Amino acid sequence: MLTYLNSWGGGNLTEHEDKHPFVECATFADDYKYHGEGWQGDFHFIDIPNYETGAASDYDFETEDRNLTYALTDIVAWLSGKQGDSYKQGYMYNYLMPKFGNDEDLSKSYALRLLVHYVGDLVQPFHCETRFNDEFNTSDGDKGANMFPLKYHYDVDELHALWDKILYDGYHNIPRPIDDDSWAELQLDVSDVMINYAYAVSDSSKYESLDYHSYAQESFDIAT
Repeated sequence: MLTYLNSWGGGNLTEHEDKHPFVECATFADDYKYHGEGWQGDFHFIDIPNYETGAASDYDFETEDRNLTYALTDIVAWLSGKQGDSYKQGYMYNYLMPKFGNDEDLSKSYALRLLVHYVGDLVQPFHCETRFNDEFNTSDGDKGANMFPLKYHYDVDELHALWDKILYDGYHNIPRPIDDDSWAELQLDVSDVMINYAYAVSDSSKYESLDYHSYAQESFDIAT
């Protein structure tokens, strides 16, 4: 399904992909968020409020309907086809189909790339939590720890970025398309994770569930 987008004549959205497109497309949603594809920016987060001081009524905060869990539910219903044609009422289907001339293969190819990225966002705790207190008392709170400053180190100067950089372990960005040497190095990192943390997904319910709100709540709990 990923290959269909290569044939789209509206622009080179697969410039970072070659031998390993399923991995190389993981940052697709970020790559183009500020380059003509900003329409999908709201779907990277679900701002669950963390009220450190006071009560909810003390803050001017409203939950957005278009958020990360909405997007995941929408895309999976469409790509899986396991929920009938209800997906045709969803935002993703109705936005992407006209965008790609009602070519469903192209539209699904784009949606799958978003899905890969959004699943990563779902398990980044600060994509699921926004802190409110006396310091961060506007409607945006601390913007998912983006406003939590840190001393500059390895291109990190705030807490959200520190998590994105895997607590500095991922400070080195892998050039894409990924060459053979970088791919071999990446596989060593993957193997290390699988060996040391396989216990975290030993129960299949940890990854088979489609209850994205539950995943988001777990990320929120970690963030707080």
